[in-house]
This record gives sequence, structure tokens and C-alpha cells, in this order.
Amino acid sequence: MRVRSFFWFLITCICLGILLFAATIQRDVPAVLQVQLDQQQPTVHQFTSIQVHFTDSEGLPIDQAQIHSQIEMTTMPMSVHPDAIHYLGQGIYSLQVQFNMSGPWAIKVTANAHGFDPQQRMFVVNVV
Repeated sequence: MRVRSFFWFLITCICLGILLFAATIQRDVPAVLQVQLDQQQPTVHQFTSIQVHFTDSEGLPIDQAQIHSQIEMTTMPMSVHPDAIHYLGQGIYSLQVQFNMSGPWAIKVTANAHGFDPQQRMFVVNVV
């Protein structure tokens, strides 16, 4: 009879361990990242605004996200950095960029927030 009580105790400990493990694991939730320029044809030596709209899958804004951008020319090793990233509210962030040369530029925007999957968008613009 002693063996049977040991197995009941062992099964109880295993079940409690599984429940505790399941309660502490957090899965990241998918998010939606939308990126748009304020003008279709950016020009050299003028500021261009890039608006980033970061929401969860239900459309609720995600605040306190870390927005990073990587802006490089596609035809040669040249890059620019945004002057500043401003939070405008309601999950909207604004980046101000000044392109210093005409031609095709690749813009990659990455957004990270606690509890959400990191999102990344990349697009190419032609600066005149």
C-alpha cells in the first residue's frame, strides 16, 4: 500500500508542476504595423515625415513601443538616420527624415512592444 500512495503523490506533483508552468508562460500576441509617407515623392534636402501606426490585432493602439528605422540607399552604401521619433498618441509615431541624395532608398521600420510579436515593414521610395 505504500507504493500506491507514492504514485498518487508523484502524479499530483507532476500535475501541479504542469499547471504552474502553463500559468507562468506568456505568449506574445500578434500586432499590426502600418507605415506611410506624408508625400508620395520625397525630395532631396527636404524633411519627409514617416508615420508609423502600431496596433494590436483588434485595432487597439499600442503605446510605449520601441520604433527603430534603417534607411539606406539601394544602389550604394549610404544611409540616413531620422532626426527624432515622436509619439503622437493613439499608437501613432512620427519619424522625420532628410534624404541627402536622389535615387532609390530602402526604408525598414521595426516596432517592438512588451507582450507583442516584433513587427517589421520594408518599402522602397524613389527620392527626386
